[in-house]
Amino acid sequence: MNFKKLTILSIVMSVALLVTVFLQKGSYVSQAKEAYEKSTKKTFSNASYVIGAVNSVIENNSLLWEIACDASQQAKNSKDFALIEKRKDTGKILLSPDTKTDKETGYLTRKVAWNSDYYIVASFNKKNNALVGINVEALLGRVKEDTSNGFSDEDLQANEEAAEE
Repeated sequence: MNFKKLTILSIVMSVALLVTVFLQKGSYVSQAKEAYEKSTKKTFSNASYVIGAVNSVIENNSLLWEIACDASQQAKNSKDFALIEKRKDTGKILLSPDTKTDKETGYLTRKVAWNSDYYIVASFNKKNNALVGINVEALLGRVKEDTSNGFSDEDLQANEEAAEE
């Protein structure tokens, strides 16, 4: 009889222990799920923000590439370039163009940008206002601090001769 009582007591204790383990396991699982959902939600929102910012840069740079390509094919002078720029910028994302005279070449330059890091620079001959070239080095990530327009002397001379003809 003593053995019977011990066996029953042992079974009851084992069942109670199993119930306690499963109850604790359920609590740990729910805590782990909450922590996982919280961290993945935060990570997902951060990743979504980064992807959105990258997509915005791509869209804005695409506009600058369109302007550069169309202008190199269609623009003969600064007025044509400005018209292409205006026609392409329907969303009004571009900053006001910065126009100045390049000290090295004497050409009139027009810097078109949507922020300070991404821009194109068109150079025009001051005499006849002809488009000499378009510098896209900033879009390619190859900007040097001391370079004002990025054109080699040979390119500028060849384009100047072509513009005069």
